[in-house]
Amino acid sequence: MIHQEMREIFRNWNKVFFYTVNYLVLIMGILLFFPGCEAVQQLLPSLSDTSDEDAIKIGFLYTTPNRNNSRHGAELATMQLNEAGGVSGIPIQLIARGIPTQRFINENINDTEYVAGLALELIVEEEVSAIVGPNRSTYAVVVGEIVQNHGIPMMATSATNPSVTAAGDFVFMAAFTDDFQGVAMAAFALQDLGARTAAVLTHKGDVYSEGLSQTFIDNFAAHGGEVVADEFYTAGDTDFTTQLTAIAEAAPDIIFSTGFIPEVPLGVQQAREEIGITATFIGSDSWDNVALIPAAGAAIDGSFFSSSFSAEAEPSDLGEDAYQFVTAYTAMFGTVPDGGAALGYDALRLVVQAMRRADDLTPTAIREQLAATMNYSGATFISGYDENRHTSKSVVIKHVVNGEVQFHKLIEP
Repeated sequence: MIHQEMREIFRNWNKVFFYTVNYLVLIMGILLFFPGCEAVQQLLPSLSDTSDEDAIKIGFLYTTPNRNNSRHGAELATMQLNEAGGVSGIPIQLIARGIPTQRFINENINDTEYVAGLALELIVEEEVSAIVGPNRSTYAVVVGEIVQNHGIPMMATSATNPSVTAAGDFVFMAAFTDDFQGVAMAAFALQDLGARTAAVLTHKGDVYSEGLSQTFIDNFAAHGGEVVADEFYTAGDTDFTTQLTAIAEAAPDIIFSTGFIPEVPLGVQQAREEIGITATFIGSDSWDNVALIPAAGAAIDGSFFSSSFSAEAEPSDLGEDAYQFVTAYTAMFGTVPDGGAALGYDALRLVVQAMRRADDLTPTAIREQLAATMNYSGATFISGYDENRHTSKSVVIKHVVNGEVQFHKLIEP
Protein backbone atom coordinates (compact mmCIF):
# COMPACT_ATOMS: atom_id res chain seq x y z
CA MET A 1 0.00 0.00 0.00
CA ILE A 2 2.83 2.41 0.94
CA HIS A 3 4.68 1.69 -2.29
CA GLN A 4 1.49 2.24 -4.30
CA GLU A 5 0.90 5.59 -2.57
CA MET A 6 4.51 6.64 -3.21
CA ARG A 7 4.18 5.76 -6.91
CA GLU A 8 0.98 7.83 -7.09
CA ILE A 9 2.65 10.81 -5.38
CA PHE A 10 5.64 10.59 -7.73
CA ARG A 11 3.40 10.30 -10.79
CA ASN A 12 1.39 13.39 -9.81
CA TRP A 13 4.54 15.35 -8.88
CA ASN A 14 6.11 14.47 -12.22
CA LYS A 15 3.02 15.69 -14.10
CA VAL A 16 2.92 18.95 -12.13
CA PHE A 17 6.65 19.48 -12.70
CA PHE A 18 6.26 18.97 -16.46
CA TYR A 19 3.34 21.40 -16.69
CA THR A 20 5.15 23.98 -14.53
CA VAL A 21 8.36 23.95 -16.55
CA ASN A 22 6.53 24.19 -19.86
CA TYR A 23 4.22 26.86 -18.45
CA LEU A 24 7.18 29.03 -17.45
CA VAL A 25 8.94 28.53 -20.77
CA LEU A 26 5.83 29.50 -22.75
CA ILE A 27 5.09 32.52 -20.53
CA MET A 28 8.68 33.76 -20.91
CA GLY A 29 8.39 33.41 -24.67
CA ILE A 30 5.10 35.30 -24.78
CA LEU A 31 6.38 38.09 -22.55
CA LEU A 32 9.58 38.48 -24.57
CA PHE A 33 7.58 38.70 -27.76
CA PHE A 34 4.85 40.91 -26.22
CA PRO A 35 6.66 43.09 -23.64
CA GLY A 36 4.68 44.69 -20.81
CA CYS A 37 2.95 43.37 -17.69
CA GLU A 38 -0.47 43.27 -19.38
CA ALA A 39 0.81 41.59 -22.54
CA VAL A 40 -1.07 38.34 -22.22
CA GLN A 41 -4.38 40.01 -21.40
CA GLN A 42 -3.96 42.44 -24.29
CA LEU A 43 -3.13 39.64 -26.69
CA LEU A 44 -6.49 37.86 -26.57
CA PRO A 45 -8.83 40.67 -27.70
CA SER A 46 -6.49 41.49 -30.58
CA LEU A 47 -6.99 38.04 -32.09
CA SER A 48 -10.62 38.78 -32.88
CA ASP A 49 -10.78 42.55 -32.92
CA THR A 50 -7.90 43.41 -35.21
CA SER A 51 -9.07 44.34 -38.70
CA ASP A 52 -6.83 43.38 -41.60
CA GLU A 53 -8.08 43.60 -45.16
CA ASP A 54 -5.52 41.01 -46.25
CA ALA A 55 -6.38 38.52 -43.50
CA ILE A 56 -8.22 35.26 -44.07
CA LYS A 57 -11.42 35.61 -42.07
CA ILE A 58 -12.82 32.62 -40.19
CA GLY A 59 -16.10 32.95 -38.31
CA PHE A 60 -16.47 31.35 -34.90
CA LEU A 61 -19.80 30.59 -33.19
CA TYR A 62 -20.11 29.50 -29.56
CA THR A 63 -22.66 29.58 -26.75
CA THR A 64 -21.83 32.17 -24.13
CA PRO A 65 -20.88 32.62 -21.35
CA ASN A 66 -20.40 28.98 -20.39
CA ARG A 67 -18.52 27.99 -23.54
CA ASN A 68 -15.97 30.79 -23.66
CA ASN A 69 -13.40 28.02 -23.30
CA SER A 70 -14.27 26.89 -26.82
CA ARG A 71 -13.40 30.35 -28.11
CA HIS A 72 -10.22 30.36 -26.04
CA GLY A 73 -9.11 27.14 -27.71
CA ALA A 74 -9.68 28.71 -31.12
CA GLU A 75 -7.81 31.86 -30.07
CA LEU A 76 -4.79 29.83 -28.99
CA ALA A 77 -4.84 27.97 -32.31
CA THR A 78 -5.09 31.27 -34.21
CA MET A 79 -2.08 32.70 -32.40
CA GLN A 80 0.02 29.60 -33.02
CA LEU A 81 -0.98 29.34 -36.68
CA ASN A 82 -0.23 32.99 -37.32
CA GLU A 83 3.15 32.65 -35.62
CA ALA A 84 3.80 29.81 -38.08
CA GLY A 85 2.96 31.99 -41.09
CA GLY A 86 -0.82 31.76 -41.31
CA VAL A 87 -1.77 30.46 -44.75
CA SER A 88 0.97 31.18 -47.31
CA GLY A 89 2.02 34.19 -45.27
CA ILE A 90 -1.52 35.56 -44.93
CA PRO A 91 -2.68 35.88 -41.30
CA ILE A 92 -5.84 34.34 -39.92
CA GLN A 93 -8.45 36.66 -38.42
CA LEU A 94 -10.90 35.01 -36.03
CA ILE A 95 -14.31 36.72 -36.00
CA ALA A 96 -16.23 35.37 -33.00
CA ARG A 97 -19.94 35.67 -32.31
CA GLY A 98 -21.46 34.51 -29.03
CA ILE A 99 -24.84 32.76 -28.82
CA PRO A 100 -26.47 34.06 -25.58
CA THR A 101 -28.53 31.02 -24.55
CA GLN A 102 -29.79 32.50 -21.28
CA ARG A 103 -31.15 35.57 -23.09
CA PHE A 104 -33.25 33.30 -25.28
CA ILE A 105 -35.09 32.15 -22.16
CA ASN A 106 -35.17 35.43 -20.24
CA GLU A 107 -36.25 37.59 -23.19
CA ASN A 108 -38.30 35.03 -25.13
CA ILE A 109 -36.02 35.28 -28.17
CA ASN A 110 -36.35 32.77 -31.03
CA ASP A 111 -33.01 31.02 -30.73
CA THR A 112 -32.88 29.44 -34.18
CA GLU A 113 -33.63 32.76 -35.89
CA TYR A 114 -30.97 34.47 -33.78
CA VAL A 115 -28.35 31.85 -34.63
CA ALA A 116 -29.29 31.93 -38.31
CA GLY A 117 -28.81 35.71 -38.23
CA LEU A 118 -25.33 35.35 -36.77
CA ALA A 119 -24.34 32.83 -39.45
CA LEU A 120 -25.65 35.06 -42.24
CA GLU A 121 -23.83 38.06 -40.77
CA LEU A 122 -20.55 36.15 -40.84
CA ILE A 123 -21.08 34.92 -44.41
CA VAL A 124 -22.66 37.96 -46.07
CA GLU A 125 -21.29 40.93 -44.14
CA GLU A 126 -17.94 39.67 -42.84
CA GLU A 127 -17.31 37.48 -45.91
CA VAL A 128 -15.65 34.72 -43.94
CA SER A 129 -13.94 31.87 -45.77
CA ALA A 130 -15.22 29.27 -43.30
CA ILE A 131 -17.21 28.92 -40.09
CA VAL A 132 -16.02 27.04 -37.00
CA GLY A 133 -18.71 26.00 -34.51
CA PRO A 134 -21.23 26.13 -33.05
CA ASN A 135 -20.95 23.74 -30.13
CA ARG A 136 -24.63 22.78 -29.66
CA SER A 137 -26.09 20.32 -32.14
CA THR A 138 -29.45 22.12 -32.34
CA TYR A 139 -27.69 25.29 -33.49
CA ALA A 140 -25.15 23.45 -35.63
CA VAL A 141 -28.01 21.92 -37.66
CA VAL A 142 -29.34 25.43 -38.37
CA VAL A 143 -25.94 26.81 -39.34
CA GLY A 144 -25.19 23.71 -41.42
CA GLU A 145 -28.17 24.37 -43.67
CA ILE A 146 -27.08 27.99 -44.15
CA VAL A 147 -23.44 27.24 -44.99
CA GLN A 148 -24.51 24.50 -47.39
CA ASN A 149 -26.80 26.94 -49.21
CA HIS A 150 -23.98 29.50 -49.45
CA GLY A 151 -21.25 26.98 -50.24
CA ILE A 152 -19.09 27.88 -47.22
CA PRO A 153 -17.13 25.18 -45.32
CA MET A 154 -18.11 24.59 -41.69
CA MET A 155 -16.40 22.63 -38.92
CA ALA A 156 -18.65 22.15 -35.87
CA THR A 157 -16.82 22.06 -32.55
CA SER A 158 -18.44 19.96 -29.80
CA ALA A 159 -21.76 19.34 -31.56
CA THR A 160 -22.22 15.55 -31.60
CA ASN A 161 -25.62 14.68 -33.09
CA PRO A 162 -25.11 12.84 -36.41
CA SER A 163 -27.70 15.06 -38.13
CA VAL A 164 -25.36 18.05 -37.87
CA THR A 165 -23.81 17.13 -41.22
CA ALA A 166 -27.09 16.13 -42.92
CA ALA A 167 -27.34 19.44 -44.81
CA GLY A 168 -24.56 18.46 -47.19
CA ASP A 169 -20.92 18.10 -48.07
CA PHE A 170 -19.74 21.48 -46.76
CA VAL A 171 -20.48 20.50 -43.13
CA PHE A 172 -17.96 18.62 -40.95
CA MET A 173 -17.68 17.66 -37.27
CA ALA A 174 -14.62 17.82 -35.01
CA ALA A 175 -16.27 15.76 -32.25
CA PHE A 176 -17.34 12.13 -32.01
CA THR A 177 -20.98 11.41 -32.82
CA ASP A 178 -23.69 10.42 -30.38
CA ASP A 179 -23.97 7.11 -32.24
CA PHE A 180 -20.76 6.21 -30.40
CA GLN A 181 -21.16 8.33 -27.26
CA GLY A 182 -24.54 6.78 -26.45
CA VAL A 183 -23.17 3.27 -26.98
CA ALA A 184 -20.12 4.03 -24.83
CA MET A 185 -22.18 5.40 -21.94
CA ALA A 186 -24.61 2.47 -22.01
CA ALA A 187 -21.68 0.03 -21.91
CA PHE A 188 -20.04 2.00 -19.09
CA ALA A 189 -23.24 1.93 -17.02
CA LEU A 190 -23.70 -1.81 -17.52
CA GLN A 191 -20.12 -3.03 -17.30
CA ASP A 192 -18.27 -0.58 -15.08
CA LEU A 193 -21.07 0.53 -12.75
CA GLY A 194 -22.91 -2.79 -12.75
CA ALA A 195 -26.23 -1.05 -13.43
CA ARG A 196 -29.22 -3.18 -14.39
CA THR A 197 -31.87 -0.45 -14.30
CA ALA A 198 -31.66 3.13 -15.53
CA ALA A 199 -33.71 6.32 -15.58
CA VAL A 200 -33.20 8.91 -18.33
CA LEU A 201 -33.69 12.66 -17.94
CA THR A 202 -33.89 14.56 -21.24
CA HIS A 203 -34.03 18.18 -22.37
CA LYS A 204 -37.19 18.14 -24.50
CA GLY A 205 -37.00 19.67 -27.96
CA ASP A 206 -33.21 19.66 -28.15
CA VAL A 207 -31.73 17.66 -31.05
CA TYR A 208 -28.65 16.63 -29.07
CA SER A 209 -30.34 15.67 -25.81
CA GLU A 210 -33.22 13.75 -27.36
CA GLY A 211 -31.00 11.91 -29.84
CA LEU A 212 -28.36 10.92 -27.29
CA SER A 213 -30.92 9.79 -24.73
CA GLN A 214 -32.59 7.56 -27.31
CA THR A 215 -29.28 6.02 -28.38
CA PHE A 216 -28.47 5.27 -24.74
CA ILE A 217 -31.92 3.76 -24.14
CA ASP A 218 -31.68 1.51 -27.22
CA ASN A 219 -28.21 0.23 -26.33
CA PHE A 220 -28.79 -0.13 -22.60
CA ALA A 221 -31.88 -2.26 -23.28
CA ALA A 222 -30.22 -4.23 -26.08
CA HIS A 223 -27.50 -5.42 -23.71
CA GLY A 224 -29.69 -6.56 -20.85
CA GLY A 225 -30.51 -3.35 -19.00
CA GLU A 226 -33.99 -2.00 -18.27
CA VAL A 227 -34.99 1.65 -18.58
CA VAL A 228 -37.50 2.10 -15.75
CA ALA A 229 -38.18 5.84 -16.16
CA ASP A 230 -37.94 8.17 -19.17
CA GLU A 231 -38.56 11.78 -18.10
CA PHE A 232 -38.42 15.14 -19.92
CA TYR A 233 -38.10 18.80 -18.99
CA THR A 234 -37.86 22.02 -21.01
CA ALA A 235 -35.29 24.84 -21.19
CA GLY A 236 -35.62 27.26 -18.29
CA ASP A 237 -37.30 24.79 -15.92
CA THR A 238 -36.28 25.21 -12.28
CA ASP A 239 -38.56 22.69 -10.57
CA PHE A 240 -38.00 19.01 -11.40
CA THR A 241 -40.13 17.55 -8.60
CA THR A 242 -42.54 15.70 -10.90
CA GLN A 243 -39.80 14.05 -12.96
CA LEU A 244 -37.62 13.22 -9.97
CA THR A 245 -40.50 11.80 -7.95
CA ALA A 246 -41.29 9.41 -10.80
CA ILE A 247 -37.62 8.44 -10.98
CA ALA A 248 -37.43 7.89 -7.22
CA GLU A 249 -40.46 5.58 -7.36
CA ALA A 250 -38.79 3.55 -10.13
CA ALA A 251 -35.62 3.19 -7.97
CA PRO A 252 -33.06 2.96 -10.81
CA ASP A 253 -29.41 2.04 -10.34
CA ILE A 254 -28.26 5.01 -12.42
CA ILE A 255 -29.74 8.20 -13.90
CA PHE A 256 -28.53 9.29 -17.34
CA SER A 257 -28.98 13.04 -17.87
CA THR A 258 -28.23 14.64 -21.24
CA GLY A 259 -29.08 18.28 -20.59
CA PHE A 260 -27.19 21.53 -20.12
CA ILE A 261 -26.30 24.19 -17.58
CA PRO A 262 -28.25 25.49 -15.63
CA GLU A 263 -30.91 22.74 -15.62
CA VAL A 264 -28.55 19.81 -14.98
CA PRO A 265 -27.04 21.05 -11.69
CA LEU A 266 -30.45 22.19 -10.46
CA GLY A 267 -31.90 18.76 -11.20
CA VAL A 268 -29.05 16.95 -9.44
CA GLN A 269 -29.33 19.20 -6.39
CA GLN A 270 -33.07 18.64 -6.09
CA ALA A 271 -32.64 14.90 -6.58
CA ARG A 272 -30.13 14.67 -3.73
CA GLU A 273 -31.32 17.33 -1.30
CA GLU A 274 -35.11 17.36 -1.74
CA ILE A 275 -36.14 13.96 -3.12
CA GLY A 276 -33.43 11.88 -1.46
CA ILE A 277 -32.35 9.99 -4.58
CA THR A 278 -29.06 8.13 -4.08
CA ALA A 279 -28.68 6.56 -7.54
CA THR A 280 -25.49 7.43 -9.43
CA PHE A 281 -25.88 10.23 -11.95
CA ILE A 282 -24.07 9.83 -15.25
CA GLY A 283 -24.00 12.57 -17.84
CA SER A 284 -22.87 13.34 -21.35
CA ASP A 285 -20.27 15.69 -22.82
CA SER A 286 -22.63 18.64 -22.27
CA TRP A 287 -21.68 18.30 -18.58
CA ASP A 288 -18.04 19.09 -19.41
CA ASN A 289 -18.55 22.72 -18.51
CA VAL A 290 -16.62 24.96 -16.12
CA ALA A 291 -19.92 26.07 -14.55
CA LEU A 292 -20.99 22.53 -13.54
CA ILE A 293 -19.24 22.19 -10.18
CA PRO A 294 -19.89 25.75 -8.92
CA ALA A 295 -23.58 25.42 -9.83
CA ALA A 296 -24.17 21.92 -8.46
CA GLY A 297 -21.97 21.98 -5.36
CA ALA A 298 -21.46 18.81 -3.33
CA ALA A 299 -24.59 17.22 -4.81
CA ILE A 300 -22.72 16.38 -8.00
CA ASP A 301 -20.00 14.37 -6.18
CA GLY A 302 -19.78 10.76 -7.29
CA SER A 303 -21.19 11.46 -10.74
CA PHE A 304 -19.59 10.39 -14.02
CA PHE A 305 -19.82 12.04 -17.42
CA SER A 306 -18.36 11.69 -20.90
CA SER A 307 -16.07 14.08 -22.72
CA SER A 308 -13.87 14.25 -25.78
CA PHE A 309 -10.73 15.22 -23.87
CA SER A 310 -9.07 15.16 -20.47
CA ALA A 311 -5.91 17.03 -19.54
CA GLU A 312 -5.61 14.66 -16.56
CA ALA A 313 -5.00 11.59 -18.71
CA GLU A 314 -1.58 9.99 -18.63
CA PRO A 315 0.96 11.61 -21.01
CA SER A 316 1.16 8.32 -22.90
CA ASP A 317 -2.60 8.49 -23.53
CA LEU A 318 -2.58 12.18 -24.44
CA GLY A 319 0.24 12.10 -26.96
CA GLU A 320 2.87 14.79 -27.47
CA ASP A 321 0.68 17.20 -29.47
CA ALA A 322 -2.10 17.07 -26.89
CA TYR A 323 0.41 17.56 -24.07
CA GLN A 324 1.78 20.64 -25.80
CA PHE A 325 -1.76 21.94 -26.21
CA VAL A 326 -2.44 21.53 -22.48
CA THR A 327 0.79 23.34 -21.61
CA ALA A 328 0.15 26.24 -24.00
CA TYR A 329 -3.50 26.64 -23.02
CA THR A 330 -2.69 26.55 -19.30
CA ALA A 331 0.01 29.18 -19.77
CA MET A 332 -2.21 31.45 -21.83
CA PHE A 333 -5.42 31.29 -19.80
CA GLY A 334 -4.34 30.19 -16.34
CA THR A 335 -6.59 27.14 -16.30
CA VAL A 336 -6.41 23.56 -17.57
CA PRO A 337 -8.40 23.02 -20.80
CA ASP A 338 -11.50 20.84 -20.97
CA GLY A 339 -13.27 19.15 -23.88
CA GLY A 340 -14.79 22.37 -25.21
CA ALA A 341 -11.42 24.12 -25.32
CA ALA A 342 -9.83 21.12 -27.03
CA LEU A 343 -12.47 21.00 -29.77
CA GLY A 344 -12.37 24.76 -30.34
CA TYR A 345 -8.62 24.39 -30.82
CA ASP A 346 -8.85 21.36 -33.10
CA ALA A 347 -11.72 22.63 -35.24
CA LEU A 348 -9.89 25.86 -36.07
CA ARG A 349 -6.67 23.99 -36.85
CA LEU A 350 -8.46 21.46 -39.05
CA VAL A 351 -9.86 24.27 -41.21
CA VAL A 352 -6.55 26.14 -41.50
CA GLN A 353 -4.57 22.99 -42.25
CA ALA A 354 -7.06 22.23 -45.05
CA MET A 355 -6.52 25.77 -46.38
CA ARG A 356 -2.77 25.23 -46.36
CA ARG A 357 -3.11 22.04 -48.40
CA ALA A 358 -5.58 23.50 -50.89
CA ASP A 359 -4.47 24.73 -54.32
CA ASP A 360 -6.49 27.89 -53.73
CA LEU A 361 -8.80 29.34 -51.10
CA THR A 362 -12.06 28.75 -52.89
CA PRO A 363 -14.73 27.12 -50.70
CA THR A 364 -14.73 23.99 -52.86
CA ALA A 365 -10.96 23.54 -52.56
CA ILE A 366 -11.11 23.97 -48.78
CA ARG A 367 -14.02 21.52 -48.52
CA GLU A 368 -12.15 18.93 -50.58
CA GLN A 369 -9.12 19.15 -48.32
CA LEU A 370 -11.24 18.88 -45.19
CA ALA A 371 -12.72 15.68 -46.58
CA ALA A 372 -9.19 14.45 -47.34
CA THR A 373 -7.98 14.96 -43.74
CA MET A 374 -5.85 12.04 -42.60
CA ASN A 375 -4.22 11.37 -39.23
CA TYR A 376 -4.77 14.83 -37.77
CA SER A 377 -3.04 15.19 -34.39
CA GLY A 378 -3.77 18.06 -32.04
CA ALA A 379 -5.60 18.14 -28.73
CA THR A 380 -7.41 15.06 -30.05
CA PHE A 381 -6.68 12.66 -32.90
CA ILE A 382 -8.71 12.25 -36.09
CA SER A 383 -7.83 9.43 -38.45
CA GLY A 384 -10.10 10.77 -41.19
CA TYR A 385 -13.70 11.38 -42.28
CA ASP A 386 -16.32 9.02 -43.64
CA GLU A 387 -18.87 9.81 -46.34
CA ASN A 388 -21.04 11.65 -43.79
CA ARG A 389 -18.16 13.88 -42.63
CA HIS A 390 -18.13 12.03 -39.30
CA THR A 391 -15.00 10.82 -37.57
CA SER A 392 -14.27 7.97 -35.18
CA LYS A 393 -12.86 9.20 -31.85
CA SER A 394 -12.37 7.92 -28.33
CA VAL A 395 -14.65 8.89 -25.42
CA VAL A 396 -13.18 10.02 -22.10
CA ILE A 397 -15.06 9.24 -18.87
CA LYS A 398 -14.63 11.78 -16.07
CA HIS A 399 -15.49 11.36 -12.38
CA VAL A 400 -16.45 14.10 -9.91
CA VAL A 401 -14.62 13.50 -6.63
CA ASN A 402 -14.69 15.96 -3.71
CA GLY A 403 -15.66 18.83 -5.95
CA GLU A 404 -13.01 18.11 -8.58
CA VAL A 405 -13.33 16.59 -12.04
CA GLN A 406 -10.90 13.70 -12.48
CA PHE A 407 -9.95 11.48 -15.40
CA HIS A 408 -11.51 8.03 -14.98
CA LYS A 409 -10.97 6.01 -18.17
CA LEU A 410 -10.67 6.12 -21.94
CA ILE A 411 -13.06 4.19 -24.21
CA GLU A 412 -11.74 3.56 -27.71
CA PRO A 413 -14.13 3.24 -30.69
